[in-house]
Amino acid sequence: MNKVIQCEHISKTFPSANGDFQVIGDISIEAERNEILVLFGPGQCGKTTLLKVIAGLEPATSGSIRINGKEKTKPGPECGLVYQTTALFPWLTTMGNVEYGPKVRGVRKKERRERAQRYIDLVGLKGFERSFPIQLSGGMRQRVGIARVYCNEPEVMLMDEPFGHLDAQTRYLMQQELERIWEAEKRTIIFVTNNIEEALYLADRVLVMTNCPAAIKREFKIGLPRPRDYTDPEFLRLRQEITSIVDPAE
Repeated sequence: MNKVIQCEHISKTFPSANGDFQVIGDISIEAERNEILVLFGPGQCGKTTLLKVIAGLEPATSGSIRINGKEKTKPGPECGLVYQTTALFPWLTTMGNVEYGPKVRGVRKKERRERAQRYIDLVGLKGFERSFPIQLSGGMRQRVGIARVYCNEPEVMLMDEPFGHLDAQTRYLMQQELERIWEAEKRTIIFVTNNIEEALYLADRVLVMTNCPAAIKREFKIGLPRPRDYTDPEFLRLRQEITSIVDPAE
């Protein structure tokens, strides 16, 4: 497989009233084409900050990022971000939200509508094209967010705890749906979570992060067949092993 993302010696420091606060230490990571790479660790350990640096939304204090060999220093269409909160435009319908990116880039109406419809169908929202976000459940709004990112056809999808605000049952269903969507149309995904079951269900690899300043504590390659069974003995063994090395939340 080809390396799509290469982050080398990334650090991030923010100024504060008590002096500089280092959120990310010295982190180097790589992601392969069509891989689901999960960043797992305690809350407030720097996972979201690292995702924003990769997306170009925050400048790294030091280090470099390359997407398919090209240096990345600012936001661009090669990366799509699915937020913890859906961040949909409330005045736009499902179709309007999903087609928004191609519309801004000047894609012709017929082409962008066909593309948007394809991804609306893919995420299971056929029939809800004219619905506004307020008319949709939390899980449905996240499906719109996923379809919107797919419609921009990025090389990399960055997902920042996208199911963290959902109830337990909906979260479980959305994990299954994300895997189904990814199997239907592969993308390289970096997925941030602090939920161990979610990490093991989705990941090809799990990177366990330390508390701030964030570093990679250990890497786990997850070789379990898909779709995964939460009660599989190896799933449970990995759950216990990974949980045992995670730093307590500060």
